[in-house]
Amino acid sequence: MTHHAPANESVRLAVTKEPDIETRIALAAFCRRNRYPYLYTEVLEPLLSRGGLVLALATTERPWPPRGIGSRTVEAVGIAMIGSENRAHLTPVLTDRRNATNIGLVGAVTKQLLEHLREANAPSAGYLVRQGDRALERALERAGFTEADFQSSTDFADYLEFAAAPGQVLDALSLGRLRLGDLLALVLDGGELDRLSAYHFALSAGLTAYLQDSIRYAALLPGLIDLIATSPPGGVPPGTPGPPVE
Repeated sequence: MTHHAPANESVRLAVTKEPDIETRIALAAFCRRNRYPYLYTEVLEPLLSRGGLVLALATTERPWPPRGIGSRTVEAVGIAMIGSENRAHLTPVLTDRRNATNIGLVGAVTKQLLEHLREANAPSAGYLVRQGDRALERALERAGFTEADFQSSTDFADYLEFAAAPGQVLDALSLGRLRLGDLLALVLDGGELDRLSAYHFALSAGLTAYLQDSIRYAALLPGLIDLIATSPPGGVPPGTPGPPVE
């Protein structure tokens, strides 16, 4: 049994486009607890009010009272924004600090999100990676992603989209054939664990600067904007929403 397996037995997994008030409160608390409160107040809350976000959530609930403020705790969340042509823009799975190495939980959330996108006929799911950041590029290539034709820029760097069909990523990471129970218990062989770990840890490291309010150093941008729809004619968007520069 792994360290996280007992706790994972009480986790609830769900995918939603319209989280209820208790889930929103729990998500705000999750962002505050992990020291990026602006992510909820400045980015997620406005986007949720407009629609277009898909959340894959891993939550736990207190025994009593079962409802009300504080009744639900977010353990991890995966986010996709559905943009033009039904393409999904991804944000790496965010975990509570106590789940930083809980690869089974990360795998389960990733599986739920990608399966939802596949069933919703999303043609592709992608990440924006800083141009020339080879470590991130390689981690995504091993997960089935390839460089796409979209580019974006901030004042500090150029970013390239790496995209793939959701089903292709599920196959590359072996998530399509693994059961949720086996993922949560981390019943994986060495190769499966290596691929999933490299994928998650590389993306988490790439997003760290953004979460710390330092977009100047961000190796990865979160998928929290409809990149295609906001592109001006003949150009790329001038930046991305999110934290101010340091």
